[in-house]
Amino acid sequence: MTNYNYVISDLPIYKAALLDNWDSVSQLFEQDPELLTKQITYWWETPLIIAVGTNRSHSFVEKLVERIVAVGAKDKLFVGSYGGNNPLHYAAKVGNTTAAKLLVDQNPDMTRVPNPYGNTPLKLVAWHGNKDTLKYLLTVTPDTSLPGEEGSSPYTGVAGGDLITLTIMAGFYDVALEIVDSHPNIVLENDRNGKTALQILALKPEIFPSGNRLGFWGNFIYSCKSQF
Repeated sequence: MTNYNYVISDLPIYKAALLDNWDSVSQLFEQDPELLTKQITYWWETPLIIAVGTNRSHSFVEKLVERIVAVGAKDKLFVGSYGGNNPLHYAAKVGNTTAAKLLVDQNPDMTRVPNPYGNTPLKLVAWHGNKDTLKYLLTVTPDTSLPGEEGSSPYTGVAGGDLITLTIMAGFYDVALEIVDSHPNIVLENDRNGKTALQILALKPEIFPSGNRLGFWGNFIYSCKSQF
């Protein structure tokens, strides 16, 4: 006979995470700290993943992270879902800058950790067109590889190509210029489709010069000229 006792705790936590209602489940967490990081949905989502994904339950996320750290479970903060996305990947996908800051404060290295499909938070945030979170992650994602993973900088190779082309395709031209200014070689990188930033720009007629105004196109070429 199937035992559904877990529903007694898991369902209230799920609802609380969605509704930003920490007080309704704080006692449950006190009684059983393992619930703080338990995968409670069919897709193995933790309370933190659920709350981050709402992009509304900011108080719940803050208190949950604080509690997880307090009980000595900091190493479980980034437990992933069935698809391998951890809470920072979710924050990137939904544009939850508030949660992203909390999570990065706990482990800055996670900005460079890819999901099973090779997508880092930086790539996901550009892919999903979340400009404010993209600008934040750019400030905390260094141009270095993770320890023991030489050559995995998010600004080089396919990762770098994806970052700049996705940023351009999202229409974030000012951010693209900032990326190129900081990482000039990125314009030479091919993305996952074998395209460079300049090839993607050629598909964006709205940024080509009109009259005597060079606009973004001219500024981008000026930024890139030393690379050719």
